[in-house]
Amino acid sequence: MGHHNRHFAGDPYALKGFWSPPTSTANFCEEDYVVTIYIAEFINALSSLAYSFLAVRFPGKGRKHDSLSVALFFVGITSTGYHATLRQGPQFSDEMAMLLLGGCLLQTLYTHGQTQVVKPLITGLVALGTGFMTVLYVRSGKIIIHLLTFTAMVTLIGLRTLYLIYAGSRPALEKAKLVRHFRKASAMLVVAFLLWNVDLEWCHELRAIRHKLGLPWAWVLELHGWWHVLTALGAAEYIVLVRALCTTR
Repeated sequence: MGHHNRHFAGDPYALKGFWSPPTSTANFCEEDYVVTIYIAEFINALSSLAYSFLAVRFPGKGRKHDSLSVALFFVGITSTGYHATLRQGPQFSDEMAMLLLGGCLLQTLYTHGQTQVVKPLITGLVALGTGFMTVLYVRSGKIIIHLLTFTAMVTLIGLRTLYLIYAGSRPALEKAKLVRHFRKASAMLVVAFLLWNVDLEWCHELRAIRHKLGLPWAWVLELHGWWHVLTALGAAEYIVLVRALCTTR
């Protein structure tokens, strides 16, 4: 079964929470409403605030790159709302915020070094493409559309980043520093993706171990929460890299 079809619903307290019943198309391995009736997935909601914290912690210099921090901030707010409620509306807002962040990164990277004529064309193309795929996803409700769109964005972002790092005649020390940022961000994102997969593939085994450990130690094995923390750190590191790339040369 594909990850986009995994849905860990039907928990003992799933229908007893303040936001019940869950209507989101994705429900993760954390058991619903175990900690409080007001938050469906407590650790997943709490860990989502890492995006907003890092967006405020590293706001950037100058208005040119404010969009990156703003987009990352909204990823945190919308992800928190989604995991706290497990409602479809907040889920859509979370996934739209992810596409917004991807669009902002694409626009910043692909307009860098372009002429004043080409820049607005690229900006318009990114906005149009992001908007179209967002509407297509929301209208269909098929999460696979969002996953494929975001994967394509990440691929284009990575390719353009590597091109900007290695193209031209950057000093060796500058290039080495940029490569370190890229490797650090990539490593955190890869580890996060692995934990996300483990959380989906071995959910029942993880739940059994959590029950034996009890709270608060069981929270350490809420791997989707670690996905949030690591992707937040990776995204923040990547934004630092993009700012360095697009303010030099």
